[in-house]
Amino acid sequence: MRTSLRPWATLALIVGLLLTHGCGEHDGQTNAVLEDAAPFTLELFSGGSFSLAENKGKVIVINFFASWCVSCGEESPMIERVAKDYLPRGVAFLAVAVDDTEQKARDYLKKAGLNIPAGLDKSGKIKDAYGIYGMPTTFFIDQAGKVRYMHAGAMGEQLMRHEIDRLL
Repeated sequence: MRTSLRPWATLALIVGLLLTHGCGEHDGQTNAVLEDAAPFTLELFSGGSFSLAENKGKVIVINFFASWCVSCGEESPMIERVAKDYLPRGVAFLAVAVDDTEQKARDYLKKAGLNIPAGLDKSGKIKDAYGIYGMPTTFFIDQAGKVRYMHAGAMGEQLMRHEIDRLL
């Protein structure tokens, strides 16, 4: 006897898959390989600013987050551990808060113990330039300023270290 999904069951399956995309550890896809990273300058919460152009020549890891994002909070301790290991090797890390308020983003960073340079994309221009549609999303940019890997969703420590090591 052959069984098949009813149309509503198929639709429910598709919707379920779409809703969970980007939420798991291995959901990220490389979809921006070797594109120029969009230039920007971000005012940092700690003072000063982060300019992509001024960091050319370094491997750069940019993590887009929001204070209301549960997956962001789950990966923050890992990002802090990895950053501590790779900062002495010249890797630049940046956390960009999107769709958030400055106070909530600052409170989130403090609670999460994330001490990498961070700021708020107040206008949404950086988010738009990078095509961010969900958080967290992490970009790995090589020394030439090319996006080499993009991961949508929470990422595991092994994968983050792998992607950084590939660029060093």
